[in-house]
Amino acid sequence: MKNLKFNSPLNYKAADYKTHEIFVEKVITLYGKSFEELKTHPMRNSPYIAENRDLMYIDSNETAHCLLFVDYNSGDGMLVESEGSGYARKSQFIPNAKALLKNNEITDAETRLHESLKEIVDKIAELAHCGENNFVFEEMLEKSDLDLKSLLRNSVTEMLCEREDIQMAESINVDILYQPDIKVEGKPMQKLTFYCPLHIVREYDEPDYELDEEVMDEMEEIPSKYAVDCADEINNFIQDYSEPKEEHRGLMVYFDRNPAVNEKVFSAFPVVKEINGELTGVFECQVAGKLTNDELEDLRSYLTGQSSDGWGEGLEQHPVKTADYGEIYVSFWNDSKDWSLQTEEEINCCQSENLEMNMSM
Repeated sequence: MKNLKFNSPLNYKAADYKTHEIFVEKVITLYGKSFEELKTHPMRNSPYIAENRDLMYIDSNETAHCLLFVDYNSGDGMLVESEGSGYARKSQFIPNAKALLKNNEITDAETRLHESLKEIVDKIAELAHCGENNFVFEEMLEKSDLDLKSLLRNSVTEMLCEREDIQMAESINVDILYQPDIKVEGKPMQKLTFYCPLHIVREYDEPDYELDEEVMDEMEEIPSKYAVDCADEINNFIQDYSEPKEEHRGLMVYFDRNPAVNEKVFSAFPVVKEINGELTGVFECQVAGKLTNDELEDLRSYLTGQSSDGWGEGLEQHPVKTADYGEIYVSFWNDSKDWSLQTEEEINCCQSENLEMNMSM
């Protein structure tokens, strides 16, 4: 047996442990210091709890409907039932909650596969103690009557059925080589678009008169409204800059956060487009179903990170050749207060609010 190690509180001389039947209404993954803040100060108001307070209650059967917060780094969790408040009125620390979630995701076929493999392991261990040292795995499979192909196929099919983006998955027993034996239908995709301002610069043209070195090292900013004609050249460069593994999913191929977001959001491709007369950074996403508020913020946080530190940081270091401005450098990120990453719905809402304010003034 492997050694077991995890974090857990220990109650001093506990009289008893009264338990509730728990129904987890929602799993929320926290990043950075957010989980540590919740764990250290559970009685403080939390926006994550306040946004989901209607999901938490104890029903007539004494079943507690709770939120499960999971720390992205450690995998530990906090079970919360707020009783309608914005803080954790009732809570419990759950060690290694991420492993608990993974175990809950194991399908029946995977369990049967594990049990069958355990039988083979037990048999090999038995024979090893009887003097046998070398084994042929194919022979052990035959002796165990394990239909490995069917178990693996059924496991894959059941896992597909659990995914957020799959409408239907069916395993078909076809004993003909290379004939389709899994039928799958994906859920219809909807388009979700994020917009952000661009920062476009080029090196100063060499002047006829001499400037000091400090000025020569500076870059000349090109206003987005003047760079509209460079859209095709920039998009062609972005296409050439992309990695082969990004072909189908774009930047989502690197997403390793919330599994629900990873399944719902199939792809996210960066491009530039003319929006209201200005060249704008755009992330075009294909999404199966509707994202919750938390999932939308997870996706926004991820794309913001790709703009500033990931994909975007690499892009802005490569010159893009253009007919109008020569070599330019394009960044989807800048550290000004005006930078934001907003959906089309959010932009339209802001524009409507500004129009109403202007009209009232």
